[in-house]
Amino acid sequence: MEKLQDKPKNSFDLLKSIIIPKNVLLKQCTDNGIINNIFITDMGYYRKALNHYIQRKNGAEQHILIYCVEGMGTVEFQGTVYHIEAGNYIIVPKKTPHIYQADPDLPWTIYWFHFSGIGADQLVTSLQHYKAYAGFSEERTLLFDTIYNRLERGFSRENIIYANLCFHYYIAEIVYSDKLPNNDKIMDPDKVEEAIDFMRNNLEKTLTLKEMALAVYLSPSYLSAIFKKKTGTSPIDYFNQLKIQKTTQYLLFTNLRINEIAQKIGINDPYYFSRLFSSVMGISPKQYRDNRFN
Repeated sequence: MEKLQDKPKNSFDLLKSIIIPKNVLLKQCTDNGIINNIFITDMGYYRKALNHYIQRKNGAEQHILIYCVEGMGTVEFQGTVYHIEAGNYIIVPKKTPHIYQADPDLPWTIYWFHFSGIGADQLVTSLQHYKAYAGFSEERTLLFDTIYNRLERGFSRENIIYANLCFHYYIAEIVYSDKLPNNDKIMDPDKVEEAIDFMRNNLEKTLTLKEMALAVYLSPSYLSAIFKKKTGTSPIDYFNQLKIQKTTQYLLFTNLRINEIAQKIGINDPYYFSRLFSSVMGISPKQYRDNRFN
């Protein structure tokens, strides 16, 4: 059973898929000594795939690689539910009953491949974990585009060989990403700065961690982890600091009453506002204003 959101106009930027015909696989892949060890049978890219749901009661005839770069989803097989977030990949072994679906609030953006071959069987069997973290890499995205664009030009012998040799590199770069000497290239996109921009544009609101995470298309737990790693504080505490920073400007450069300033930064309780200001600045809002020209 497969379900995907209704395709919008200009959906080719959101959904990409190539399925290689079986007769091409037989002639160009399984009988080709250059690539028959590991070869692609299907591939695609789904961006923010709302309502993406697939259930295969008998599994697929090929192994499946799903690499998530944004949002969240779940993959279930062999009695385990794997929660997939941005930067994770998962491999579902062939002929294994499974279900996978996008998160309803943060639907995933995924690159995916179905792949086969004797070498593919050995690779999947050798894995210590089906799910792992591979981070992000611009080179990896370009490599996917290279494979896709070559196959999109047709299934000539040269295109099939070229695309599959590139795929050998692609899957190795994901599965063995933690072993790469240039692992510094595998970095999180700067979602922290995106979150800070979102906070600054919504200082008049009371934001929850979930709302912040939704705005930058990450899970709340993942945003919290990378945010604290980069800034040393939680997203909520950082948001409050930005509110107080804005408050100091109101106190210094306007004649607004303190309760009016509190409302401008989304705080309706003047006592809470005063406590928050004092905890950040060390003095009360009134003391801060009284000292502005000192």
